[in-house]
Amino acid sequence: MKKRPASPSAREGEMRLPNLLASRWGRLMAFFFLYVTEGIPFGFTSLTMVILMKRAGVGDAEIGFFSGSLFLPWSWKWVMGPIVDLLYSNRIGARRGWIIGTQIMMVLTLLMCMPFELASENLGLITAVILIHNTFAATQDVAIDALACQVLQEPERGLANGLMFAGQTLGISLGGACVLFLLDGIDWTGIAALRDGINIQAAYVFVVGCIMLVTVLVALPLCEPQRERNARQHGGSNSAVDELKDYLKVTLRSFVNSRVALFGVVFALLPHGAVALNHALQRTAAVEIGFSDGDVASLALVSSLLFALMCVLGGVLSDRLGRLKCLAVFVSLLALPTFWCAYQMEREGVVLPQGVAAAGADGGEQTPEGAREVTERAEPVASVATESESVFGGAEVPRIAHVFWWAVVLFMGLQGLVFGTRTAVFMRLSNPDVAATQFTAYMSLMNLAYFYSGWWQGHAIERWGYPTTLYLDGALGLVCIAVLPMMRERPAAPVVSQE
Repeated sequence: MKKRPASPSAREGEMRLPNLLASRWGRLMAFFFLYVTEGIPFGFTSLTMVILMKRAGVGDAEIGFFSGSLFLPWSWKWVMGPIVDLLYSNRIGARRGWIIGTQIMMVLTLLMCMPFELASENLGLITAVILIHNTFAATQDVAIDALACQVLQEPERGLANGLMFAGQTLGISLGGACVLFLLDGIDWTGIAALRDGINIQAAYVFVVGCIMLVTVLVALPLCEPQRERNARQHGGSNSAVDELKDYLKVTLRSFVNSRVALFGVVFALLPHGAVALNHALQRTAAVEIGFSDGDVASLALVSSLLFALMCVLGGVLSDRLGRLKCLAVFVSLLALPTFWCAYQMEREGVVLPQGVAAAGADGGEQTPEGAREVTERAEPVASVATESESVFGGAEVPRIAHVFWWAVVLFMGLQGLVFGTRTAVFMRLSNPDVAATQFTAYMSLMNLAYFYSGWWQGHAIERWGYPTTLYLDGALGLVCIAVLPMMRERPAAPVVSQE
């Protein structure tokens, strides 16, 4: 005798965790926490791992390449858009399956890095594994955005996008600032292990645990609506390939059939203002100046909160005053804290990294004048790596420490204005018929700009020092303003032939 299937009410009674997609606030919280999982590993790799590499004596050029490579998978994530759209199973959830699968792979790739010390000899292997990790993270981002487009109602999309960005910012703070606080030690707890600071292996476990909590409590209980397959998708792999070709043709036309959209590609490939004070240079220079892990964590936390607030303000101002005009002003303003920090570092003698300056002095190579002061006053990098006292805790706080702190905070606030404005600009340039792929492509090209910026800045720091690198970064960041006048008109939608 066949067992009768359980009634819907019985199945609902057996469900221990709610399906967050079933209610308005459930959907908002679901996407908030899903975006937290995007921010946690990025904060860990871009801040915590970079700081530990610097303290271990890894060169700035190597760190610059590692930091730049974090953005590389996000520069080709647009390729995954059609794949996520066309390959799915309604049984496990068209988007849910991709989200859960990529989160599991993100966890596994992070665990693969645990046995390896963050040193120069392991950097190639670690970079390769993190590159794979970020490929899964970028694919997860595509799936989350696709799910959001499918289930969010029009009146809740604005708030949802704000919460998604807030979740990502929280995740970056958890993986970056929070982990650095844990490594440095938290005095106000009664737990000895936290008071004395955790080790890097425990930090990996913390990051992985945060991701898995969202997987178990949020992603697994999701129950999304089933997607209907069209005739081509029912027709097998050849039909799916044909659909993919047609989709990519329309996307390509959206870029090349409009002068404005084409200049949007050029604009996306350029750095939008200076970027160094929110890149690897910020982390390595902080260590050179004498910041402890707690100092770096505090700076990251304060600047991230200001960045998030200024993103909202930038969007509001651009809506009222005009996006392109606001973007030109905001990009120009980014040069001010960059040039000011460069001048002050040059004045205070913080020019070359300590290891490079010492090597130049020992090898008889000519060292820039300011770098000689660094060599004379500095301890070896290895001694800096063991410091845990705050640079602001002594009787005499170095002037450059205050300058660097305020330069970074001011820079992050201004960069928030840029981020809040340029996203709206690229949304305007995107053809609604293929908006997901075209908009993602613009975002991908911007990540490519971050990749090559991190690469050249790492080499420039070792060759010319921090001030010159900052001057170059500020100047190159202004180039994109010349492209903005070419982006005034709204791009015409491409003509798609009817079959």
